[in-house]
Amino acid sequence: MNQEYTCRSPDEYVFNKDQEPAEEWLKKYDKNIQQRFANKIRKLKENPELHGKPLRKPLHGYWEIYFEKKFRIYYTIDRVNHVVYIEAIKHKDER
Repeated sequence: MNQEYTCRSPDEYVFNKDQEPAEEWLKKYDKNIQQRFANKIRKLKENPELHGKPLRKPLHGYWEIYFEKKFRIYYTIDRVNHVVYIEAIKHKDER
């Protein structure tokens, strides 16, 4: 039986020192997009390896999942503690 993973809540996500927390980022979008984002996070909690794609060097250890065809959610998986850490949310054209 697989144990469900835990995702850190959006108000705890910080992309990097220069970016705002995900909670503030999400407020820019309508409720419909916010709900679809929550659904993506729910999928990651169920099985982060099934729904995402592992990245190759130099980002080995990171995973990505697409959101709304224009955003990528980058995350890492702590298999021991069953935690998915959202590392960044980037626009597809952003590097």
